[in-house]
Amino acid sequence: MALSGSAARRYAEALLDLGRTDNAIEAYRASLDDLAAALSPQAIRALRDPSVPMTQRLAAIEAITTGRSKAIRSLLLLLEQRDRIALLPAIARAYGDLVDRSAGIVNAKLTSAVPLDATEQRAVVERLEKSSGHRLKATFTVDESLIGGLQIQLGDHLVDSSVRAQLSALRQWLAGN
Repeated sequence: MALSGSAARRYAEALLDLGRTDNAIEAYRASLDDLAAALSPQAIRALRDPSVPMTQRLAAIEAITTGRSKAIRSLLLLLEQRDRIALLPAIARAYGDLVDRSAGIVNAKLTSAVPLDATEQRAVVERLEKSSGHRLKATFTVDESLIGGLQIQLGDHLVDSSVRAQLSALRQWLAGN
């Protein structure tokens, strides 16, 4: 798994360099996202099927990349020729992450015990942006086992201010005394 992740990242980094040169970073992102969403697991299996002649598989790639940039078309053709077309969704995610990081945007996953309405979500994000000094791309989830409070995952940093975490800490402290 680590190898595919690093391979996807290398492809994404190379495409980002091309995007900077071509001044098309966002266009490449949109194309990658569209193509990754459009290629279902069944379509990827078909594109990897060795019983289908390579010329037909390459023609299919040409057809789905019609109207796309030369860089995107070349990437997909290269992935197909090297039997790495299954990396496309991971490449799209890695590319998006690289673009966000270069723009100073940090991915944040916020988990609460109860659903937060849009106003509450905005308030939490604004407060976190102010305290972290970064713009955030936030996703919200609900985990009732938290009882109350929030778990905040900013990049690879986790802040757990949930009631469950506080009760666990109290339990450990009491067990130690």
